[in-house]
Amino acid sequence: MIDLAISLAGRRLPAYGSNSILELVRWVGARLKRDGGEGAMAAPDGVPGEGGQRLVLALFDGLGDHYLGGPGASSAMRMARRSALTSVFPSTTASAVTTMMTGLSPATHGLNGWVCRGHDGVGLFEPLPMIYHETCKPLRHPVRRRRLFPYRSLYQGLGCTAFVISPAWLIDSDFSRHHSRGAAVAGYSALDEVPELLAFALERLGPRGLVYLYFPQFDATAHDFGMASAQLQQIFGELDDCFAALAACCEAGDATLLATADHGLIDAPEAEMICLGAEPAIASMLAMPLWGERRAAFCALRPGMEAAFREAIEARWPGRIDVLSGAQVIDAGLLGPGRPHRDLDVRVGDLLLLPRGGGTVVDAAAPQEVHRLVAVHGGLSAQEMSVPLLVSGAH
Repeated sequence: MIDLAISLAGRRLPAYGSNSILELVRWVGARLKRDGGEGAMAAPDGVPGEGGQRLVLALFDGLGDHYLGGPGASSAMRMARRSALTSVFPSTTASAVTTMMTGLSPATHGLNGWVCRGHDGVGLFEPLPMIYHETCKPLRHPVRRRRLFPYRSLYQGLGCTAFVISPAWLIDSDFSRHHSRGAAVAGYSALDEVPELLAFALERLGPRGLVYLYFPQFDATAHDFGMASAQLQQIFGELDDCFAALAACCEAGDATLLATADHGLIDAPEAEMICLGAEPAIASMLAMPLWGERRAAFCALRPGMEAAFREAIEARWPGRIDVLSGAQVIDAGLLGPGRPHRDLDVRVGDLLLLPRGGGTVVDAAAPQEVHRLVAVHGGLSAQEMSVPLLVSGAH
């Protein structure tokens, strides 16, 4: 359990053990593995207690529960909302989608950000594109891959038919291939193709099986234009129409539709960006570049520098960053339950930097030196952590 004695006032902590997306995917796995008798896993709030074993699990990347309560209040998605779940920590795609495709917590799968820290000579790597961070070369060394990603996919352990449907540009990526093992895969080029692909999958599913659908469009648009943008409202409307079509498809195909998100997003004003590189004395205490996320940055320090680094951060940016030790992150359970990844200590590093408010932290000297993201995720705000649970179809 997470130790609430840690001073994280105003943060939304992961609801591991009850109402997080980790419990949702574990419930899906348990429902599909059991024979209908005893041994069913307790369901998160809002999951139908009765129903069959033909399941569709849809993930709308970045669609936080707060958006459904605001601009999405009159949507088909809002009408299908049954409860709110939490994301995992960090509240980011690399951590949360991996959880959704494996049933493992970030502590176990070990992916804690867009950029992660590898063992020994691996250095920093980016798990979603599966490349080395410094050189952008593909991360395909078989021995290293086995150590970095030492787990089975969800679909390999189900013992039933499974499909993964995601964008055509993504379906054949190294990450997708690795995490879709055990499932048949199909890619779509436009949203209006997805209901037809789903109908095709449901016809071949049998009495027990899973279809996993992935939609990255909301997240990508929010990064580029922000949470209040007309562009985001437009793409949400298109996704909502798609959701309604998926619900009808599941109703006709005798399948239960469960939909959620990997995380929400929060606008990140450029004026609130904390640039460690603008302070050479502080930056010089770092042993290597930051990794993780701008909203949850992990760091390794030069030997003996922790106390000085903490003091310097508080003096330069008073009250703007919460700092936790790597040991606190692990011991408090922020990364979730389960057997820890063998390199979890390396992945977490010495300290975790959590900016407050809408702040972000980077190791560049100025905001102009990093790619502009209007809305971001990864942190522990309610907007980032709270995601909806939508239920429709036959249930």
